[in-house]
Amino acid sequence: MQKEGYRPATIRGAVKTLKAVARRTNLLTPNSTKDYLTKAEVSETRKVKICEDLDRFQKWKRIRFDKPKYRKIETLPFIPLETEVNQLISGTGKKTATFLQLLKETGCRVGEAMDLKWTDVDRAKTSKQKKFTLLL
Repeated sequence: MQKEGYRPATIRGAVKTLKAVARRTNLLTPNSTKDYLTKAEVSETRKVKICEDLDRFQKWKRIRFDKPKYRKIETLPFIPLETEVNQLISGTGKKTATFLQLLKETGCRVGEAMDLKWTDVDRAKTSKQKKFTLLL
């Protein structure tokens, strides 16, 4: 997977998946892995991911593996109400609350917020608006 350009986190996830499947069935016999998948109590989307990892492993071992057909089920992400976000912020400590308030009001990501410097704050707009304006 490294040679194919996969990221380390993706490789770790695939290895973890294959180890979990290997504890329940023999990875070297495609029929037993298919039997396991049909009986596994996981979501269809998870089965798609397991099949992709198994297919890659079987190709590496030069074992013929006909992937079963599963479909990803698209779900909508959970989006909390503003009152719920405010409750979360008010239930945390001063530093965490300040950080969460920054994320809420600016819409920046955690990594972007962690990389902010004082030079990123537009002080001219800050005095007029009473809020920070970030130069992102």
